[in-house]
Amino acid sequence: MRSLTSLIALLSCSTCLIFAQSTTDTGLGDIQDAITSYLGPSYAQVSGSATSDDPLPSEYATSNKKTFILSNDFEITDQTQIREYNFEIKAVTANPDGYERQIYTINGEFPGPLIECNTGDTIRVHVKNSLDIPQTIHWHGISQNGSNVMDGVPGITQCPIPPGQNFTYEFPIVQQYGTYWYHSHFANTMADGIAGPFIVHSPDDPVQRGRDYDNERVLLIQDWMHDQSTDIVAALKSADGYRGSPGAPKGDSILINDVGHASPDDPNWPEGVECNPPPRAEVPVIAGQRTRFRIINTGAHSMLRVSMDQHEFEVAEVDTDPVYGPTIHEIPVAPAQRYSIIVNATLGQAGDKFKLRVHVAAGCMDKVQQDTWAVLRYTNNNEEYDDKGEEPEDKPWDDLAAFDSPCRDLDDQYTLSPRVAIDANVKPLQTLSLSSKFGTFLGTQGQNITGFAFNNISFQNQIWDPVLPQIIDNGKYTNENVAQVVFDQDGYVDLILNNLDGGIDHPYHLHGNEFQLIKRGDGNLTVEEAQAMDLSNIVNPLRRDTIFIPGNAYAILRIRTDNPGVWALHCHIGWHLAVGKLATVIVRPQDMQKFKQPEDWKGLCAGQNSTQEGPARRSVAPTSAPVSHLRNPRDARSRDRSRKGSMRD
Repeated sequence: MRSLTSLIALLSCSTCLIFAQSTTDTGLGDIQDAITSYLGPSYAQVSGSATSDDPLPSEYATSNKKTFILSNDFEITDQTQIREYNFEIKAVTANPDGYERQIYTINGEFPGPLIECNTGDTIRVHVKNSLDIPQTIHWHGISQNGSNVMDGVPGITQCPIPPGQNFTYEFPIVQQYGTYWYHSHFANTMADGIAGPFIVHSPDDPVQRGRDYDNERVLLIQDWMHDQSTDIVAALKSADGYRGSPGAPKGDSILINDVGHASPDDPNWPEGVECNPPPRAEVPVIAGQRTRFRIINTGAHSMLRVSMDQHEFEVAEVDTDPVYGPTIHEIPVAPAQRYSIIVNATLGQAGDKFKLRVHVAAGCMDKVQQDTWAVLRYTNNNEEYDDKGEEPEDKPWDDLAAFDSPCRDLDDQYTLSPRVAIDANVKPLQTLSLSSKFGTFLGTQGQNITGFAFNNISFQNQIWDPVLPQIIDNGKYTNENVAQVVFDQDGYVDLILNNLDGGIDHPYHLHGNEFQLIKRGDGNLTVEEAQAMDLSNIVNPLRRDTIFIPGNAYAILRIRTDNPGVWALHCHIGWHLAVGKLATVIVRPQDMQKFKQPEDWKGLCAGQNSTQEGPARRSVAPTSAPVSHLRNPRDARSRDRSRKGSMRD
């Protein structure tokens, strides 16, 4: 059992430092008393497992096929409306790949419910947090132009939603369309299941239903861990690391539309625990028609490569930007990236099946092969087939990347030209840089912090004293707990991202903005070197919000500062953000002072300890994690397990 002192240390830790450890054992009641005393009674009164050794939740996750199959009955129109949703975040039991565990869900659904709307619609989401830890929801890729308070980043744009409490996110979709998603931005609980697709249609989308494709599908891909994310982060912060390593873990399996296929022969499978994988995921397409697949990597670490046996596909969208792209056999998708591909189902008839393959790009990880597949099924009208487990014929393309080949973003391999052309033909008003690396850094209290940092500042999250309201009130942010760059002019500016980690590649996501990718290069680029380059006549550069940068390399991003706000920029490898890899891009702080502060938004911070350091999006929080997971994360034999299928339609 975790000691009382150790527990309080975990609850009060920064993103990369546990302050105290003790060997004094204590009981569960003492732990609950400590939670109540330290964080308030709401934390202790919400139902939920106090330790992972307790029986799993009695409620099982459900899966809604409508999440993956977009209906052609949805009206794409410029007539706007309010789209209203009710989200309850709660713990349930699921067996997505053969290993039964507790997961976190929206309304008990894994993945979360589909949000589908048109440009100009207003999204209103009533969130009830029924977990025993705080939560927020981030709307990935949505610009939040004029609604920075709704971006959903704890310690940056809001205080989190306390356990047992409610908050309503409401924001308009301003001049955007394409493939988005939403996910938890508290701790690494996104990796425990809190994520779902968010699709925005528009009559102005250059990739049009009926002309460029006939049907739409959502394809969610991700790496998946068998331990709770809080257990993993706690172990990563310990002297022994997680599974004996301080490095970010590779997934235990890969999920396709939240279904995977683990094996008891896997090296980390716990002894004595049975493995009962569900049937392979089926991805239906209409025979003889063209399908637009909206691919979203919702994982916490791995770049994943996707291919379909015998089917080439055209790349038509990068993140949310329609493009003229190549026709290829395989596509690499880094964490948080999205792509639309168009597949023509003309190689058979209803009932025929092919393998849809996903494998880890292991060249930037452990160089150990890991892959899985789903069934790409030809249908007449999305009907289901029972093949008694018979596999499709094995016919992979012969030019697929080797599993251990270098990890490269798609734009690093092919030309991707936005269908709505915007040239970068002006000299930037400002050029600033953020350089990220792993190391040991000085914390705000003079302590040494080992983890990741931007500009030598490792993010220490003042979770109950966010950045945004301080800038609204004061016009600036003076704390040194998070790196920041400030663009105070209205126009185009350049941001240099330097990845100084020689052996580690990172996917970087910028909130609130779709940037133009001006230049890539090797090494460490200074502001002076960038300003000496001629970067004022770039024809129609790629636009996106998440970019994969190899180690010892840089990218120059051009940002239009027409969206005042404080915007997080961070690595989308969840385990890296857990140890400090987040900075802020502050745009026109003088205009942010005009922002309204909704009363319910301010109320999330009421009565909390503003000096407390809490988790980044991915970090330690009050949790159900037992101390046994710190010492032996794979010991799950004491759980009450009934492996009889834990996701139900």
